[in-house]
Amino acid sequence: MKLTPKGMRDIGPEDMFIREEAIGRIRQTFQSFGYRPLETPAMEYLETLRAKAGPEVDKQIFVIDGGEYGLRFDLTVPLARYASATDAPKPFKRYAIDVVWRKEEPQRGRFREFYQADVDIVGSLSMRCESELLTIASAICGAFGFPERRILLNNRKILDGIASKLGIGGDAKGEVFRVLDKLDKIGEAEVEKLLGEIVGNEKTGELLSIIRAKGDNRSRLALAAKYSEEGARELGEILALCDFVVEVDLFLVRGLGYYTGPVFEIKLSEGIGTVMAGGRYDGLLGIYGQDAPAVGISVGIERLVTLLAEQKKAILKKTDSRVFVACAKPEFYPYAAQVAAEFRKAGIACETDLNERSLRKQFEYANSLAIPFAAIVGEREKKDKSVTLRDMSGGKEEVLPIQDAISRLLGR
Repeated sequence: MKLTPKGMRDIGPEDMFIREEAIGRIRQTFQSFGYRPLETPAMEYLETLRAKAGPEVDKQIFVIDGGEYGLRFDLTVPLARYASATDAPKPFKRYAIDVVWRKEEPQRGRFREFYQADVDIVGSLSMRCESELLTIASAICGAFGFPERRILLNNRKILDGIASKLGIGGDAKGEVFRVLDKLDKIGEAEVEKLLGEIVGNEKTGELLSIIRAKGDNRSRLALAAKYSEEGARELGEILALCDFVVEVDLFLVRGLGYYTGPVFEIKLSEGIGTVMAGGRYDGLLGIYGQDAPAVGISVGIERLVTLLAEQKKAILKKTDSRVFVACAKPEFYPYAAQVAAEFRKAGIACETDLNERSLRKQFEYANSLAIPFAAIVGEREKKDKSVTLRDMSGGKEEVLPIQDAISRLLGR
């Protein structure tokens, strides 16, 4: 019998604890900036997903139910569909942390089913939005212990202006942008080769000479202004609002066809690559109903989970249980259940023996899950309303009234 479908996987308890911690850190950051949660269906009408997906993404959609529906490939299109039909106060600031699906060839570290974490702002044209999203990205890097990061910024208006100046339009422009977006995957030499096949060597040389421009942000913005004054002005406004280092990178494209303005990526290192990315998509909501400007950023949970797991590899958590209530004999289980109820009422996660095992076997089970304490109950403990609290790491035992045991477990 086959196990999981191609490109999908089971995630065991130890890995889930790491995943939940990562998601918790991300969620806490989103909430600290005032973003509100939104959940949308896993399925959308296929026409909804295809409305602005572009040919590359269209091939990645899981089509179901005879072609009427598809599984969502990101969290932005469902947001656009929802927000375009909802009169929420503007700006509408939402976050979503959920599963998406893409029918692409699985690779090491890349799956067909994976989590995304998005924050988006609907209803504002101000570059303050981009600045806030980059600040959130910077805060998340800090929350995961990565103060060193590269925040890259560009504007699709500048890229459109460059393409227009070079006479690259129509389908060719889309193909050029898709090739440029593959720079990290295939390298600059292969990008140059593919561009030559699309627009010829002369235009390829002119294009690359522009976007390879050296210098600081000021010189790159001056160059960008030759192709789009508006695009360069927007980038300048974002840079002025950020009190951390942001680099203008004219190579940066972002492949999705719905981006209309500033686009950005956050990288941790050459080995890790991009962990967050996003951009402005002012034209997307109008496709589904009521139009409004919008911008968002997506956090790559899978990569951050992997990085967090590497940090914690020596201390992998196996359970939330702080104490195992062990019975000296099976007949004392009702009292063990009462003790466990008192522990839980005090906020202490605990377990009881569900298999009527010997005390030794109960200890073995507790140790297998690295539960730090056992609360042993028998005839004496039941009579005195107490427990024998055992430190599982050293074996030290102490008879304590239930409330004293609770205080000890809570570190009071």
